[in-house]
Amino acid sequence: METRQKRLNGILLTMLMALVTISVGYAALSTTLNITTSTVKNDPTGVTWNIGFTGSSTPTAGGTSATGRSCGAATISSSSVSIAETTLSKPGDSCTYPLTIKNSGTIAGKLNSVAPTAPTSTSCTTTNATTSASAQMVCGNITYKLAGSANGSTNFVTGTTLAAGGTTTVYLIVSYTGSSLSSGFTQSAGKFTITYGQN
Repeated sequence: METRQKRLNGILLTMLMALVTISVGYAALSTTLNITTSTVKNDPTGVTWNIGFTGSSTPTAGGTSATGRSCGAATISSSSVSIAETTLSKPGDSCTYPLTIKNSGTIAGKLNSVAPTAPTSTSCTTTNATTSASAQMVCGNITYKLAGSANGSTNFVTGTTLAAGGTTTVYLIVSYTGSSLSSGFTQSAGKFTITYGQN
């Protein structure tokens, strides 16, 4: 019995030594790697964000005749455009305003959204800009569209990048799109809100 106990103790001792040897062996194969950074700081010196309207805009009138049509002047500041009283009297009348947007900053911007706000005096169908369509409002016989070309065939779409120092032109097209004459009406306070964000 005592011999059996000695043998069992010997086996346990051998196993313990083997385990210690394996542990030491694995420890000898381990490696520690360190990554240490130097000073990291946020320094916005020289980085500017400045996207806005620039220059002036002369409207282009459209239609078969000037009778009953007048395009109000555009007053432009860096953050807004205000169109004076405009009169469209018959089908085909239109006023198109080329509006230049400039990125005077040092980082690129991305067109995040173009959202219309309908005139307060009438009911309208409004559509926000998407990655494939321009924003517009259809208010009875009058359509307001913010397009990428003067004839409205090119869309002014979201997701477009405006590089630092770059410019783009968007066209506000206000047109009489009804097919027949209607009784007089006045629409006021319609607008489009354009939002750029960091690209």
